[in-house]
Amino acid sequence: MDLFDAFGRMVGALPTVAAHFLIALATWALAIAIMLRFTPADEIKLIRAGNAASAVWAGGAVIAMALPIAAAMKYSGGAYEVAAWSALAAAIQLIAYLVACRVTGKTREKLESGDMASALFVAAIQLAVALITAAALSG
Repeated sequence: MDLFDAFGRMVGALPTVAAHFLIALATWALAIAIMLRFTPADEIKLIRAGNAASAVWAGGAVIAMALPIAAAMKYSGGAYEVAAWSALAAAIQLIAYLVACRVTGKTREKLESGDMASALFVAAIQLAVALITAAALSG
């Protein structure tokens, strides 16, 4: 195979790549928006004010949401499968987030006070669940 053939295959695959990327990105963004609505504190406002605990708390969620969605893209056959598995992965991550917040308790107060221990714990739970979910998606 020469360079011209490789380029031709890349161009031919672009519609599929774009569809999978857009589906995954939309699922990820929607899940993050939902997650931010469930948090009683305004995490974005706290992050802009320099609250490191809020950045760890939300950053863990952002990364953890992406991991299983990336796995869903890798192991799915087509756009409909990417959408279905990405939605399932996002739902699992949202549940993990809610459970982690419930375990730490008093989410708003902990975020506003900059409680780094709680932030790290919530981020760790989410990342652990994300890794398990991503592995499960691989079959």
